[in-house]
Amino acid sequence: MAGRGPAPKENAVRRNAVDLSHLEGDEDVPDKLKKLFKRDSYSVATLRWWDTWAESEQSESFKATDWQRLQMLAPLVEAYYRRPGHNALAEIRQNESLLGATVTDRMRLRMGKPEKKGDDKPDSQPENVADFELYRQLGGA
Repeated sequence: MAGRGPAPKENAVRRNAVDLSHLEGDEDVPDKLKKLFKRDSYSVATLRWWDTWAESEQSESFKATDWQRLQMLAPLVEAYYRRPGHNALAEIRQNESLLGATVTDRMRLRMGKPEKKGDDKPDSQPENVADFELYRQLGGA
């Protein structure tokens, strides 16, 4: 006797796939939101923190509200670097987690690599595709 309950369906289909197409980046985000306000008033450490986020892959999918969250978080990051404290770091970590800071965060958020828009042609053929020109040269049809 194998187990309790009914036998599983033969060709069961998972129906818990989530459509994430609505989460793609917003190209209409003004450039002014992507730049740190009052940049010259921040320390080098905070500027590095901002630049890391601005150049990250996950920032390609940020909407205006995500950029606003980073703008609001910047003074807290600055305060942490001036006088490190447990409470500030906890708040920073929590907010960064919501934006997909770590691999685990991105897995939990089901973030994938943003697809590059543009040329749909691949640079080369996959390995499992036959090269018909070579086939003809070798005496094939």
